[in-house]
Amino acid sequence: MRRALIAVACAVLAGCGYVGDPKPPTLDIPSTIADLRAIQYGGKILVEFTLPALTTEGLTLNKVRSIELRAAGGGAERTFNIPPKDPGAFEYEFDASEWAGKQVTLTVHATGPKGKTSGWSNAVVVAAGPPLGIPRNLKAEDAPRGVRLTWQGDGPAYRIFRSSGELAPAPVGDAMQPEYADGGAENGTAYRYFVLAFDGDTRQSEASTIVEITPRDAFPPAVPADLSATAGVDSIELAWQRNTETDFASYNIYRSTDGGAFEQIAGTLTAPTYTDRALETGKRYRYAVSSVDLVGNESPRSIVAEAVAP
Repeated sequence: MRRALIAVACAVLAGCGYVGDPKPPTLDIPSTIADLRAIQYGGKILVEFTLPALTTEGLTLNKVRSIELRAAGGGAERTFNIPPKDPGAFEYEFDASEWAGKQVTLTVHATGPKGKTSGWSNAVVVAAGPPLGIPRNLKAEDAPRGVRLTWQGDGPAYRIFRSSGELAPAPVGDAMQPEYADGGAENGTAYRYFVLAFDGDTRQSEASTIVEITPRDAFPPAVPADLSATAGVDSIELAWQRNTETDFASYNIYRSTDGGAFEQIAGTLTAPTYTDRALETGKRYRYAVSSVDLVGNESPRSIVAEAVAP
């Protein structure tokens, strides 16, 4: 009888799907934030971080009760409550004036749905100070290579940002003076620029106004140098220095006969030499050469070289 009862009990348990002892409840502790970043932006301290999507147990973190930001420096400490939301990217800012002239250390942590708090994040130190002046009167103009920017400001250094089309603004360079040449700008492309002042890695001004420009090439290539004219056998041989500019296209040749006006006698030449055979013996010929770029801009003419036809 005893064996029969045990068998029946086992069968009942098996039919109910018995799988073992119950699991303990989850703690739902948020994972520690590991990417806290901070910078003084004008008169504010701006912090950014990512709240991880998993708990310390590797489970999905659906929500948090609170997020606290701690700021400490110069003997003072304050806690800021950041409005909670779903895990992901966070931004928060607070007034920097009470920390001016001090180093403020920032850390952040989150409290999960069951009241369990994560560890404090990585610490970030910001050397706060008076707000840096915003760069003023930003201007953009065409330059022989790209775009030239100028502005007014008293910052220790400046960072230049550029965007085009749907692309987000990105830094293209730094400057110690209120001017910058963007040699990477391409003619015919519309660009937007703004500038901010910065002092170290964690302190910067608010951004300047935005200027827009579509650069175009209105600048001629270099004037050909060292033109020489040498009388040969039934010809006058011309030679000059080769143009090595990236947008160089060709040369034009101009000639004057016995003091007359200059007229173009050849064009679209790519080699820095030319042989003139259309001559009359005994006459004096004067020559000048110009360079032409890929969009048709022509340089001024070179210095004149002359020779008497043999």
